[in-house]
Amino acid sequence: MPKVSILVPAYNVELFLSRCLDSVLEQTYDDFEVILVDDGSLDGTPAICDDYAKRDARIKVLHQENRGISATRELCLQYASGDYVQFVDSDDWIEPNMLEILLGKAVECEADVVGCSFFIEEKDL
Repeated sequence: MPKVSILVPAYNVELFLSRCLDSVLEQTYDDFEVILVDDGSLDGTPAICDDYAKRDARIKVLHQENRGISATRELCLQYASGDYVQFVDSDDWIEPNMLEILLGKAVECEADVVGCSFFIEEKDL
């Protein structure tokens, strides 16, 4: 199966980033890299990024001055080395079998792009 690059742009998400990265690291398909870009966060996000990179060699962290989401996603793409890319917003989380299912479907159908549904959860923090 091909390698996947999971691209996570992050800006001021210290309340959500650990849940996001934990969900990525719990994937049943584990041949992936994570390109995690801190976009000049002013909260604890940079430290969380660096901590996760120390815990798992698949995570590569880049820090930049704040340039906005489009520039941050572009930087993620420049460092991605996978056959497939998966963007995951840093305030979201993914199901443990998401990569396995999507990649399996892409290979089975010889697809360049696959997608899935999502849920919106709203609650007060």
